Amino acid sequence: MLLKIVMACYVALRTVLTLGLLLREPRSKERPSVSVIVAARNEAAVLPGLLETLLRQTYERYEVIVVDDRSDDETPQLLAEYAARDPRLKTLRVDDVPEGRTPKINALGHGVAHASGTLLLFTDADCSVPRTWIAGLVASFNADVGAVTGYVGLRAPHGTLLEKVQALDYFAMMATAAGATKLGSPIGAAGANIAYRREAYDEAGGFEDMPLGAVADDMLLLQRVIDRTSWRVVFCDDPRSFVMTDAEPTLRQLLNQRVRWMAGGNEVLRDNPALLTTSSMIGMFNGILLSFPILMLRQDLRRTLLYAVLGRTLADALHLGVAAVRFRQVGLLRYLPLWSLGQIPYTVVLPVYSLLRTWSWK
Repeated sequence: MLLKIVMACYVALRTVLTLGLLLREPRSKERPSVSVIVAARNEAAVLPGLLETLLRQTYERYEVIVVDDRSDDETPQLLAEYAARDPRLKTLRVDDVPEGRTPKINALGHGVAHASGTLLLFTDADCSVPRTWIAGLVASFNADVGAVTGYVGLRAPHGTLLEKVQALDYFAMMATAAGATKLGSPIGAAGANIAYRREAYDEAGGFEDMPLGAVADDMLLLQRVIDRTSWRVVFCDDPRSFVMTDAEPTLRQLLNQRVRWMAGGNEVLRDNPALLTTSSMIGMFNGILLSFPILMLRQDLRRTLLYAVLGRTLADALHLGVAAVRFRQVGLLRYLPLWSLGQIPYTVVLPVYSLLRTWSWK
């Protein structure tokens, strides 16, 4: 009976999230000033690619602020060269991090302190953004919107199976977050593609008000916008705003990243009922399915187990299929069978693994 109930709840959850993906927000025609803020630490190898597109945006009223977080590579010289060519680029240097403060949160806070824009847009130094990125995000800021989260996809630069399945897994998380946000219950966000109205940022307390040791610069601040203000949070599904970044090249780096994400997620879990419900439902269903060898020993459960697997497969295919069309990632669906099998032990083992391991910034 428990298996049937959990299966029904899982299918209902995926169906509701799919319906959420179909909702559309009206587009704003306002053109407020924008500050793009990027934290960079030893990113000389990738910064030129980002700066080339950030400084050639189709939007008119914007500035770019790059905060050099104690880099000891060619990042300072590179930033100086770009700043000399384009006055819209402001560069800051951070040499010290307060004890207990996460370096990235500290750097982003410095950037915001020097920003003049009505809207604050954030991305990461190792990302690539289209020239229409700012315009796409700004169009989501209707008068009652305080924060906008956007789509981030993973590239597979080495073409390995690990990178490709990882790209599908991250895409699935994006699809879940997008559906929930569109339904008015944000459960996740990527710091590589997120924006705040300055008023909402200040009302939420900003990065400066985050507790010492906080990890989730993206979701924690977004949660404070939800909890402390009356502004709405929306998801921007405009293809003009999609951001791409590289998948982790090795299993060790991937696990380190996911353990870090889990630490960040735990910071908001108790304050976000939608996130708690969604993660618990997925984890519980996969946990039951993981015990299928034991369940198969019982003849009366074999048919129920078969229906559970079939229901999960169809629900995932529906949700991710709609998301793949919406986010232009149909090619990733070829890895769906492999991902479905790996997801079952992954969602059960990772929380336990995260309790036994420490993580580090890349």
